[in-house]
Amino acid sequence: MKIRFLDEYASHDGGRLGRHIEHDPRSRAFALSEDLLPSTYTSATHTVRIPVLDQGDLGSCTGNAAEALVGSDPLYGAIPAAVAVRPTGDAAADEVQAVALYSAATRLDGIQGVYPPTDTGSTGLAVAKAAQKAGLISGYQHALSLDAALKALSSAPLIVGVNWYEGFDTPDSKGLVEVSGSVRGGHEFLLYGMDAKKKVVLARNSWGTGWGANGGFSFSFDDLGRLLDEDGDATLFVPLTSPAPTPTPTPTPTDVDRALVAAFDTWRAARGL
Repeated sequence: MKIRFLDEYASHDGGRLGRHIEHDPRSRAFALSEDLLPSTYTSATHTVRIPVLDQGDLGSCTGNAAEALVGSDPLYGAIPAAVAVRPTGDAAADEVQAVALYSAATRLDGIQGVYPPTDTGSTGLAVAKAAQKAGLISGYQHALSLDAALKALSSAPLIVGVNWYEGFDTPDSKGLVEVSGSVRGGHEFLLYGMDAKKKVVLARNSWGTGWGANGGFSFSFDDLGRLLDEDGDATLFVPLTSPAPTPTPTPTPTDVDRALVAAFDTWRAARGL
């Protein structure tokens, strides 16, 4: 397990961050299959059904990103109306649910501190687990390269957790940002589309509509590749209408696994179970 703590509390001109690095080697068994990905990059804009959220001074970017993702097509339409934590389209209510996902993620990650009361951020992997446990998705998968992330984005939205550079704090008039300056922490946000001709990805932040282009921004394929290479991660949620992904290849039981099974069988037999 690779965990890194980032300082997202330094003074800055942008909004609050809150993403930490947490890479589990087991995630590689849940990588997107090349057979299921498009062969080329295709321009696409996936519909987000909920308003732009605003995390304020809370380090809940992972929860906000996850809420935006489950509030996007095709995930949103797959959630039954009976699910209590289904996104509502009301900004205030959806922000409450984003914080709830963040809170759950802090209990599932390897980061010190649980919110509430300790607001130390969380990880993309943990918030994916939280969304699954909340009954919003059937599972999640990982795009382990720029190529896989872009091909996946041609078909569906995803969330990314990356280093956030100072240059990203100040989009231009069209919302375009570039990697520049120093890394001031880690951030999680939604990617909801791409322009294959211009070679840019389309993103939505969680700092309200007053930031960027009505809360959105864009940046180049090259910058996305750099950010993913810097211990970034790209996570796709699987709609409830699709089966939960299974490991590929199926893990082979180890000697430790077999020993644990044998010990459990012995325990059951001793109790007549």
